Amino acid sequence: MFNYKLISMIKKLFFLLLTLISLQTFANIGINPDFWIISQKVYNNRVSKGKDVILYRYIIVADFDKNYKNIFNTKDEDALLSMFSYMLYKNKTSLIEKYIANYDPSLKINTLISAMYYFSKKEYSKSIAYLLTFENKKYSFLKQLLLADCNYELLSDKNNFNSVIKLYQDALDTAETEQYKALVNNRIKFIKYR
Repeated sequence: MFNYKLISMIKKLFFLLLTLISLQTFANIGINPDFWIISQKVYNNRVSKGKDVILYRYIIVADFDKNYKNIFNTKDEDALLSMFSYMLYKNKTSLIEKYIANYDPSLKINTLISAMYYFSKKEYSKSIAYLLTFENKKYSFLKQLLLADCNYELLSDKNNFNSVIKLYQDALDTAETEQYKALVNNRIKFIKYR
């Protein structure tokens, strides 16, 4: 009997270890299970290793900043987006909501951050409202991709997707890398063949 319990416990530990090892290095964006937030570095790594990037709808941000608790102490827009993205990645809900309630509205990046926040909550109409007021060439691809995704999610008939193809084309037009172009093409494949 002792050997059976020991073997059973070893099997459970082995299964747990395999599960932990196979966990993905990216997470849903907030509470939105339909999209995954990932840093550019991790995305590049996945692509270079030939891992599947087609079956996921990624939101790619430049970087994650694990020092997210410093978000209230900086005005650097790139740092703010990196910290906020990491908070979304880790689903730090209370801190996310505290930041959204208290951020400096004069910083333009906070408009994009608000759009990402509402996107993460599946509040696509609110996300669109923020995205339409956001102007920053550096983040134009992310803006266009989020606009297209929001509009697709708001479709009452997902089989009638022709109206959003133009929005994905706009995102494709702002894509500066082949990876971003592939990302948009994967989105189009997703909506056509889901």
